[in-house]
Amino acid sequence: MFFALLACNPTSDQTEPAPEEIGIAAFGFNAHDPAAVTIEEMLSAADGLDVPRDLDFNPDRPAELWVVNRADDSTTIAFDAGTTEQSSTHIVDPFAEHFMEEVSSIQFGKPGTFGTCQESRNTYNGQSRKNDFMGPSLWSSDLAVYGQTNPQAVAYLGYDLGSHLDMLHESPLCMGIAWDSDNVYWVFDGLNKDIVRYDFQDDHGPGYDDHSDGIISRVTETGILRVEDVPSHMELDHETGLLYVADTGNNRVLVLDTATGERGDKLPAEEPGTDHHKWDGAEMWDLVAGAEFGIGQPSGLALHGDLLLVGDYATGNLFAFDLDGELVDWLPTGLTGLMGVVVVSEEEIWVTDAATDRVLRITP
Repeated sequence: MFFALLACNPTSDQTEPAPEEIGIAAFGFNAHDPAAVTIEEMLSAADGLDVPRDLDFNPDRPAELWVVNRADDSTTIAFDAGTTEQSSTHIVDPFAEHFMEEVSSIQFGKPGTFGTCQESRNTYNGQSRKNDFMGPSLWSSDLAVYGQTNPQAVAYLGYDLGSHLDMLHESPLCMGIAWDSDNVYWVFDGLNKDIVRYDFQDDHGPGYDDHSDGIISRVTETGILRVEDVPSHMELDHETGLLYVADTGNNRVLVLDTATGERGDKLPAEEPGTDHHKWDGAEMWDLVAGAEFGIGQPSGLALHGDLLLVGDYATGNLFAFDLDGELVDWLPTGLTGLMGVVVVSEEEIWVTDAATDRVLRITP
């Protein structure tokens, strides 16, 4: 649980210490009132936001904020985010209609890379019938690579597959993503109602298409349930190996212990060479039952130390829990499209509002 001291001006006859405020600074210390904090618009449609559904700061360049937009399968990047020098750029990959179609989520991974998930059944933006050949994508965060055509790949393949580094295709309607290690990510498979571990192994380089070395471990019987158009974000605690999942359709936060379980039966694979199998016996439990706290559709999720933030799409409220599932604080934001949440500190939280095409910063 987080605590902070309020400054005070003691008088000569004061003998008691300053009172201690319990809660989160950026929530207004349990004020439960948006007037107790500052909510600022930091990015808007003028920066290219178009149904922004998730965001993440680039750990290689900490003042660089990346936002993914569903409506045009794009990315908006803010440089010097939150400062008076802030600027932005808007990038649509040359083959975003597949590798980032209906993008739902983003998370940075090993240095120089990030992953995305797509709420798509692969229609190439309505240009063909759905075939479910869809799953998470791996990308370079190098702006000399991301969003650019690779001429060598085009010459080799005869067509332009944009700048993606890799993709695996066993999770249509992918609603959330969390980085594990190396090129390994966990995803929320909305079509199959599974939690799936994807190991891209060695990427194939920008714009190529050899996806045959992927290892895909599928945790079935999770009971998770997708809500259409509402991402189910995920966070992995790298110290404990616990994966936190916003199970939107079941109005709960689920925890999966990624250190448990064992390899199970082999499963059919969309691509030759891909290792696709069940992962049996992983331990799971409910951390937060949303109805007990007035939550309707948990979507946003952010882990910061021993604090777990949950953004409720249904109400626009932000909740902070400790890792035992005890409520620490909550804040009504008034937002109607609350989705992505990222925590810089107890005093700085950034969120996306997909309904109004904005990214906002919440501070004391």
